[in-house]
Amino acid sequence: MKINRVIYYDHELEWQFEPIHFSELNLLVGISGVGKTQILTSIMNLRKIARGGSLNGVEWDIDFSSNNYEYKWNGEFETKEIDAFILDEEESEKDKFRINREHLSVNGKVIIERNNHEIVFNGNKLPKLSPFESAIKILSEEENIAPVKDGFNKVIYSEQSRGENSVSVDDMIYSSIISNKLAAKKYSSLEEIQESNLPIQIKLALVYNYHPKIFQEIKQRFIDIFDQIEDIKMEPDEDEDLPKIIADYPFINIKEKGVNNWIIQQRISSGMFRTLMHISELYLSTEGTVILIDEFENSLGVNCIDILSDLLLENRKLQFIITSHHPYIINKIGMEYWKIVTRRGGIVTARDAKDFNLGKSRHQAFMQLINLEAYKEGIAAG
Repeated sequence: MKINRVIYYDHELEWQFEPIHFSELNLLVGISGVGKTQILTSIMNLRKIARGGSLNGVEWDIDFSSNNYEYKWNGEFETKEIDAFILDEEESEKDKFRINREHLSVNGKVIIERNNHEIVFNGNKLPKLSPFESAIKILSEEENIAPVKDGFNKVIYSEQSRGENSVSVDDMIYSSIISNKLAAKKYSSLEEIQESNLPIQIKLALVYNYHPKIFQEIKQRFIDIFDQIEDIKMEPDEDEDLPKIIADYPFINIKEKGVNNWIIQQRISSGMFRTLMHISELYLSTEGTVILIDEFENSLGVNCIDILSDLLLENRKLQFIITSHHPYIINKIGMEYWKIVTRRGGIVTARDAKDFNLGKSRHQAFMQLINLEAYKEGIAAG
């Protein structure tokens, strides 16, 4: 999947972003608070909608391509006033939001046309179906809808932006795949691992066990950045008192030159851990994956930023949408990939650097960028 253009409105929160056109690599730059993270969140919300999510007041229009097909999908949920202080543990219809309209076309041919009263699919009116779920979710098994569902499944929000070494409960659930030979057989090929929706650390463990050549490439990329490291291994914790759910989890251990003891995952620096996970994502994500990274600079030293930026630039099978306000990162990635984000009231705008007639050299363009009024001010009253 490749996202080409997005328009998004949140009528509940009364904010929107104007049409944003995306290429393979996109660096959203701007001061804090202009809406860079909201753009990423909105793309993830579209993924939720495609999976059946019901979102209050959301209106969207997205163009994307997949397997040489061009898709246009737009729609709108109703907007309801909600009392945020009333919590109801049991979700009911009153907690969901009806879809007022929805449209999907493929290469210009209308596939889905929907309004408050009916859904027309391939020219045929369908029986009454859930008014709260997108037609993409409802019809996801249909031949010409399944690629749309699969495309949105390839949109991932890289949690490495937080730089945490902790393991989530969801990740632990997958750990049995590593020790279960029958389950692991399902992911015997590299392509099956890449195409799976497994957490990145589980993917890395499968490669460690079954594709040592690929693991060695990932490890060498990591050592190129941290030359004090001589080896990486993945194995369960030896503590016999651990709960069963975590007993088989493949933790990362690294060994430094001249040091006898291995460094366990919990003691690996956040920058090192995050760098390894980003490198793993580059190797173990299937072609057409859209990777969203918020605040790319978090926990990363200059040495990490240099090599990771080069890896992003040389990778053309994935699409990256990244945010940053860090001068070094902005200067490292060419201005042809910059999208300068500003906000006026609740309206967010992302414009290409070329629209500002910046200098031809990277350094000259960077110096002009940081002195632009649009970049320095960033936010204006509505």
